Amino acid sequence: MKKSIFIASLSLISSVAFAQDEYDALRFSQTYQQGTARSIAMGGAFGALGGDISCLSSNPAGISIYKRGEFTFTPQFINCNSESNVNGFNASDSKFSFKIANIGFVQANYNADKSGFKGWAWGIAYNRLADFNSKEYIYGPNDNTSMLDFFRNSSNGINPNNLIGNNIGAALAYDCQLIDDDGNNNYYNAHDEGWDQQTSSGYGELQKNKIKTKGGHNSWDFAFSGNVSDIFYFGASIGIETLRYKSTNIYKEDASNLNHIEYNYWEYKRNFEINAAGINLKTGIIVKPVNFLRFGAAIHTPTWFNMEDKFYATMKTEYKNGEYLSAMTENDKYGYDPLIKYTIQTPFKAIASAAFIAPGVGLLSFDYEYVDYSLMKFETEDFEDDGYEDVNNTIKDFYKPTHNFRFGGEVKVNPLVSLRAGYAIYGNPDKTIDRDFERQIISGGIGFGDEDFFFDLTGSYHLYKTTKMLYADQYADQFYNIKNKYLYITMTFGVRF
Repeated sequence: MKKSIFIASLSLISSVAFAQDEYDALRFSQTYQQGTARSIAMGGAFGALGGDISCLSSNPAGISIYKRGEFTFTPQFINCNSESNVNGFNASDSKFSFKIANIGFVQANYNADKSGFKGWAWGIAYNRLADFNSKEYIYGPNDNTSMLDFFRNSSNGINPNNLIGNNIGAALAYDCQLIDDDGNNNYYNAHDEGWDQQTSSGYGELQKNKIKTKGGHNSWDFAFSGNVSDIFYFGASIGIETLRYKSTNIYKEDASNLNHIEYNYWEYKRNFEINAAGINLKTGIIVKPVNFLRFGAAIHTPTWFNMEDKFYATMKTEYKNGEYLSAMTENDKYGYDPLIKYTIQTPFKAIASAAFIAPGVGLLSFDYEYVDYSLMKFETEDFEDDGYEDVNNTIKDFYKPTHNFRFGGEVKVNPLVSLRAGYAIYGNPDKTIDRDFERQIISGGIGFGDEDFFFDLTGSYHLYKTTKMLYADQYADQFYNIKNKYLYITMTFGVRF
């Protein structure tokens, strides 16, 4: 289990010079159906229902259900609360943000009197697929290890001039005199016995870590769909997906109240930013054998993202003797390039859906989604994968297919008012961590509208628990548990024409 957690947490520590790892591939491959307030209220289970603009990013056949044109606009308020536990010490933090979850337009051409091909529809929609906004805070003393142990152990056998190519944090710690070598590439640190002519040093330092992330995963979909005899519906869309992910990670060890450790504190700050764009194809069908029953199926090709990363790091140290040292990756002596370009291939998706409809009364809908995360893949910018052979092998070894389920229901209170509820569960993609990455979503909402205008209001609650690691190797590690709770308030304003 520890090995798997370590692999899934490399983006939080500094074990390599650059930040691309299998956890990045997972982060940018996992999506959670959002879109309009109605779709969110019903758990995103619209694969067989259609008639909602969010279908453009799930099953594009659904837009041929439309008989009239439609325009929607969906603002969204998000509050993320995180709770951490490290060595029995609890801490929490929260972040509030405002986003646009959906903007969409559908134009329908339908002729009820025709037989055979009854019409077509086309549409353009922006849908937010995942949100990266969060704040985490970890706090607690450590009587057994330090991140400096990790820097020391990962540096042994490496010339100090080459540390930047192996471990950025260790290179900065060396320049801040937090680790040192004996001239034979054997390292020791400020917690080791005999450091600075002291007979014993030890631990007890206060560890703090603040992580702030922002950004999102968005899709612009351009779809065309057809209707055959009001029985068979087909459609396809081209998706242009964009990513923006920005992380500020500040880690601090404070020993100002400990006489046996020579530093007051040291702080390691990492700024990480990713911008990406990719393309995919979605195809789908809906079959309505009888008026009260619909079945749907959709396939999403992988998305091929062109990624651009920027990573900067700084470290500063204050010693009890009054000395202050600092180092940064921008120092010309390192020859460090903060900009990296590469590609990520996300896994394909297959969706099967069913819906039961009682006209004028309500409906029930269900989606099953299959995603094989072992198919994620890194490549260099020129599509040679040798530089990522190890990480691609790790993806195959540690990730697996997931089975995601979405349920939704709607009840007509009267011709103008509808009540909705939904539930979704997204499976754990890691083979060795039991349920840690599982995400559950509970949602509910209300809709008001007539033939020409509608307004939908939805609240949804996401719960996501996992175990992460501040640092790790065969000698020293530090785990912590994190529980993220997201509250989304979503409103959709729509007009039909």
